[in-house]
Amino acid sequence: MKQLKIYTIENSKEEKILRAISKDVTQEELKTEEFQQFLDNLLHTALTSEEQVGVESGGISAPQVGVSKKVSYILNYDTGKFELIINPQVQNIGEKTNIDIEGCLSIPNIEKNVQRYNKIKVKYMDRKGNKVKRRFNGINARVVQHEDDHLKGVLFIDKAID
Repeated sequence: MKQLKIYTIENSKEEKILRAISKDVTQEELKTEEFQQFLDNLLHTALTSEEQVGVESGGISAPQVGVSKKVSYILNYDTGKFELIINPQVQNIGEKTNIDIEGCLSIPNIEKNVQRYNKIKVKYMDRKGNKVKRRFNGINARVVQHEDDHLKGVLFIDKAID
């Protein structure tokens, strides 16, 4: 496994990729050895982010390593394990939101308050291409929404409440 370079907004070419809208992953693509290797490398990059950017990762998305595909790993704070989410469709449950501090591997040394939904439901694909439906709440819902924004070319600083 290899560590992939984490893109940051400090480089204008990298920021352009971070702000691009990601494309869906196809079933065919998912089955390729190359793509499966990419998934392993992306997870490895999340697990070793501290070596590269000095911060532990709560999640990572493909655009953060220069790949405009709808792929994210989120740290499940209940289990302490990273979970893969491909082609997510995120919907809020109810109108309750909360404001909390966020940071991002791609935006070094900046933390800001962001308003997010407390509860969400997500439809996505797993590594084998199976369809999954799940609910997330609290910090896990926040992480999913943060990573989903990456797939839409949106950074948390765009949503920050000063």
